[in-house]
Amino acid sequence: MSSMRCLQLIKPVSLSLVEKPAPQPEDGEVLLRVSNCALCRTDAKMFDRGHRDLTLPRVLGHEICGFEVAAGKRYVVWPGVSCGSCIQCLNGTENLCRQMQILGFHRDGGLADFVTVPEHSLIPIPDNLPDRVACLAEPLACTVNAIQQANLDTGNKLLIYGAGPVGLLMALAAAAAGVETWIAEQNLCKFQRSEPFRRSLNIHTDRNRAAPKFDAVINAAPTSETFTVGVKRLRAGGCFCVFSGLTDAAAIPAKIINEIHYRQLRVVGAYGCTSAQMKDAVELLSNFHKDVSIMIEQQIGLDQVRDALRQILTGDKLKFVVDLHPDNLPIM
Repeated sequence: MSSMRCLQLIKPVSLSLVEKPAPQPEDGEVLLRVSNCALCRTDAKMFDRGHRDLTLPRVLGHEICGFEVAAGKRYVVWPGVSCGSCIQCLNGTENLCRQMQILGFHRDGGLADFVTVPEHSLIPIPDNLPDRVACLAEPLACTVNAIQQANLDTGNKLLIYGAGPVGLLMALAAAAAGVETWIAEQNLCKFQRSEPFRRSLNIHTDRNRAAPKFDAVINAAPTSETFTVGVKRLRAGGCFCVFSGLTDAAAIPAKIINEIHYRQLRVVGAYGCTSAQMKDAVELLSNFHKDVSIMIEQQIGLDQVRDALRQILTGDKLKFVVDLHPDNLPIM
């Protein structure tokens, strides 16, 4: 185990498949053999134009499942490395730690045969949960965070803007919590591709905006329209949760801000996830892994990542999962 394959982002749009020495774990770390690493839209944006938290060159990938080399046990990885001593860490909101280091951003991530991770970041997975689905625990945990920030409970009504991967995972988290859930999506191709998943979980479609006023609206899409229209769809006292950052927030008119005032609406943010929310996500995946597997477009090898990232940027695809054992790839 002297060397390994890894896919390095050298600079935007420049990926290089290289062989380098396998990393050596430091005190408190373990060496993980990566089995699967899922790709997300943030990975695609980093590939295309970089990211504020990205230092180059970097091995991308933060949605990781693998085996601890020393013991052979299977885990998913909470990708953050927090300080452990600040007020946020002590309060159990370590995702907000100012000293946060993230796998695939500040540290090399999972698009490699091996990765070193803090031992406390390992979350065991049950025997019934396939690796290719288990690696979706991180994005699912982020949606669990959003559901909790919106203070949703059984019987509440939720509208989600966006039927991409995180929008669908958010619908799963909400439905599992007993929340009545609607999804709105303008991209007809994406909406059609997500239909089997939505049908399996009885998720309503918001095609004609005939649904009642909602207790909460969450945007899993970055346009300001999700906010300006979504605020109007809330009941008095309802909550808008900003899950995806708004790319054109300056376009939000003053009358929308005033509506928040007059109808006593709440606006909250949701960023990342905690390790506890990752554990919740693993339990959800264990219960719904057959439904979630519908979202996986294809299992691919490292040499197919570049093309997959470009497809993700089109906005028409769901999830690609990189299998670090190409000989085991299914025939597509």
